[in-house]
Amino acid sequence: MKPNYYRIIMDRVESGCKAGINRAHKHTDEPTYEDIELHIQNAIRIEIMDKFHFPEDQQEQEQNYTGL
Repeated sequence: MKPNYYRIIMDRVESGCKAGINRAHKHTDEPTYEDIELHIQNAIRIEIMDKFHFPEDQQEQEQNYTGL
């Protein structure tokens, strides 16, 4: 059996986009484009990191980049 990585990643990206948009609108009715973009990017990273494990040093770089 071989996983369909494309499908897995696409599902995670779709979930991240939906979650990011919801988060961007959580505390304001009119978030800026930059806020929406940041929330979507962070949500996609969280979704992907939930399904894939990365080496520790790469995770630290990602956390420093996103501010998580």
